[in-house]
Amino acid sequence: MTSPKLIGVRHLRSEGRRIPVLLFRNGRGSVAAQCLIFPGDMPILDGPSPEEVLAVLAGVIDDLLLARAPSAVRPT
Repeated sequence: MTSPKLIGVRHLRSEGRRIPVLLFRNGRGSVAAQCLIFPGDMPILDGPSPEEVLAVLAGVIDDLLLARAPSAVRPT
């Protein structure tokens, strides 16, 4: 098994934050996007291309941040 190859870093903006997304090329040619939301919280999304995984993340980043926020920060 080979380690994935880092192919780029992009940033998404949400709630005044700039969120880094690391893009890796997987062994079979797909792309993994590792979204650095909080320290120790790095969800990964796989897809066929960097553009497609970034488009999906851009569409769900606000909800992802809300779902993964510490409970003290969540609205009631």
